[in-house]
Amino acid sequence: MHAADHIVEHAKGSIMTSRRSLTGTLTAVAVLGAGLAGIATPAQAAPVEAAGKKVASCVKTKTFNQASVYTVQVRNTCKSAVKVKIVMRLGKDSPCTTIKKGGYYHRNTKGLATWKATVKC
Repeated sequence: MHAADHIVEHAKGSIMTSRRSLTGTLTAVAVLGAGLAGIATPAQAAPVEAAGKKVASCVKTKTFNQASVYTVQVRNTCKSAVKVKIVMRLGKDSPCTTIKKGGYYHRNTKGLATWKATVKC
């Protein structure tokens, strides 16, 4: 092997190492970028506040997860009627509903929907 051939082989090795290093760096940047894309900004993190304010402590919410249906039960123990909306994760929110004093409201869903919050409306 001539000295010139040795220099060419060394240069090829350096280029391949640089390419591998660049590929690794680009992969790391892509993975980190994808992870950061999933972080919610304050505007994205506030859908419950946008939907309405928290209900009074006299409005009680329970959830029941059965095999084929997920049920959200809202009970009004306040001194008067209340208007509430059930906010769901991965599902459709309930319409604004009036619950009489001492009354209940039940919402059944299927699939991946789960309760997120009960808010005033």
